[in-house]
Amino acid sequence: MPSLVSKDDDLRTCAPVIGFEILRLLENTESKKISIFDAARSIKKKSKASPKSLYYGLIFLYAIELIEFEPPYVILNV
Repeated sequence: MPSLVSKDDDLRTCAPVIGFEILRLLENTESKKISIFDAARSIKKKSKASPKSLYYGLIFLYAIELIEFEPPYVILNV
């Protein structure tokens, strides 16, 4: 069975942690939406995560219905 966190992976780049960073970015904006490019730039700067980690973080948040997409924006679903 696949898991969200592997003992061999760096915890700073796992999907739930990257998802938390994206949620933090969304909470700090007044409009509760950010450009996916701004999110990628910020995540890469803060945690040195790869684009694959960002992709998994976004999928994680979308799967638990915390975000929605309106291209090219990520919108907080609250």
